[in-house]
Amino acid sequence: MEITWLGHAAFRLKGSGRTIYIDPVPMEYCGASVKHLFDTLEPADIILLTHEHMDHCSPQAISSLRTPATIIVGPEACREKLKLDVQAVAAGTTMNLGPIGIHAVHAYNLLRQRAPGTPFHPKGHGVGYVVSAGHLTVYHAGDTEPIPEMQEYGPLDVALLPVDGHYTMSPEEALQCAMMVKATTAIPMHFFENAVEFVLAAAKAAAGVRLQVLEVGEVWSPQ
Repeated sequence: MEITWLGHAAFRLKGSGRTIYIDPVPMEYCGASVKHLFDTLEPADIILLTHEHMDHCSPQAISSLRTPATIIVGPEACREKLKLDVQAVAAGTTMNLGPIGIHAVHAYNLLRQRAPGTPFHPKGHGVGYVVSAGHLTVYHAGDTEPIPEMQEYGPLDVALLPVDGHYTMSPEEALQCAMMVKATTAIPMHFFENAVEFVLAAAKAAAGVRLQVLEVGEVWSPQ
């Protein structure tokens, strides 16, 4: 499998003859090259959406990637936003799309809140995904924090984990999650203002997890 970071929470996975995009939104803070990168992406076989927030679900970006044969998967709120044929999922949904296995899992806040009692990402609203292609499993956490359900997801080959520290979790918490899901490799995403140095420092305390920091547009394959 090839894993390409497209900036922010956006990834392209290529494996088992399929091209899969997760949360494909070009975010300006990731640099000017992102727009060119998205302009040159090949069409999608599958698009997975974790939730409907604008930095994860963009009608414009999806329009440029989809074909009549593209399968789009996401929570009900994404279907309402896109006004397209979206296969609605919730945590616990499992499906096979040809040779690709998709398992939607929980993604929510326990601590981060817009206001008291109002989390940025309420439980039951968005999802993460465990994607299986061949013998490899890749976990895209969506927008989440360390949550009890993560103990049920592993062992996994790769975990794509948010590290912004405001809407989701800190680098230290992200590496804790990598250990919870028994991931061989953790790839940080959803940076915002958190510098790579903070993630690298957190990784030193996470025994047994290999950290792989990608540049925007970089292609990486698990060994």
